[in-house]
Amino acid sequence: TIELDNASHSYMFVGKSGIGKRLFAREFAKKLLCSDKNCDGTCDSCIKFDAGTHTDFYELEPDGNMIKISQIRSLLEKISVKPVTSSKKVYIINDADKMNQESQNSLLKTLEEPAEYITIILIVENENIILPTIESRCIKVSFNKFKQEDIKKINPEISDELIEILDGSMSNVSTISENNL
Repeated sequence: TIELDNASHSYMFVGKSGIGKRLFAREFAKKLLCSDKNCDGTCDSCIKFDAGTHTDFYELEPDGNMIKISQIRSLLEKISVKPVTSSKKVYIINDADKMNQESQNSLLKTLEEPAEYITIILIVENENIILPTIESRCIKVSFNKFKQEDIKKINPEISDELIEILDGSMSNVSTISENNL
């Protein structure tokens, strides 16, 4: 379990694509930014988060097939600014395994000496690409593939053969469900 009161400055969510890492990271970020521990998602912070307008949350996506050094430098500039509406700032780096070595080294200094108000979440499919120095500064949270019985609950029409092909990815199940395959 991840404790909100004692949140680390950096996490690495690891697992196959389509199994919920990003969804979990966003919900975790929302909870970290919320000032009311008993909130049901209706406070000002949660409403802004859901609307995509929270000033203390930033999500970085790869530019094409990689995360460029310029993107990391821009992120580091944002990190240097203190939170505006919350006591924390949360940054999610999607597909962090698409950072080249230069981008990873640029991020490393911030992970070594983090500001007290930041939490950075790296979402990774292939952790072997992440530098050991970055990995050692993150709390690793592993996400497992969905089991065959869980996939059957979502879409009972899917054949066992197709479930094998999906390889435990819920996004693949959703795509197939939407396309009625």
